[in-house]
Amino acid sequence: MMNYNFLSRTGIGRLKTALDAYALRQSVTAQNIANVQTPGYEAKHLSFEKNLNRALTNQLKMTPVRQPPGSIPISFSARSPLKLEKNNEEYFNGVNNVNIEKEMVILAKTTLSYRMVTKITNGVISKLRSAITGKVG
Repeated sequence: MMNYNFLSRTGIGRLKTALDAYALRQSVTAQNIANVQTPGYEAKHLSFEKNLNRALTNQLKMTPVRQPPGSIPISFSARSPLKLEKNNEEYFNGVNNVNIEKEMVILAKTTLSYRMVTKITNGVISKLRSAITGKVG
């Protein structure tokens, strides 16, 4: 009996990574906002998209082993693209370097991104359910 990981071909793993990253970014941003009046607090940011793009670019540069026709493609896995960084921005609000306006924009953007990835994930799961059960809708 052949054993291969069907779900890895659906992209669910990458979607899970994106959801985890956006949830973590939401948490980091909320922490920055909560500490806007804490003396000496240093704002943090979660880098995700740049590192993900870099990882995917490097993944595409890899040359896979030639496979027989009709075989299941080999899936490459990239290291986690998440990276927590200190805010290098030269900003001072009188107490620390938290720029509340910028943090609110990041929070809104992260919320929208999380919702988008959630909708995509729901669509993939819906298609899988339809393929498995044979029922549409």
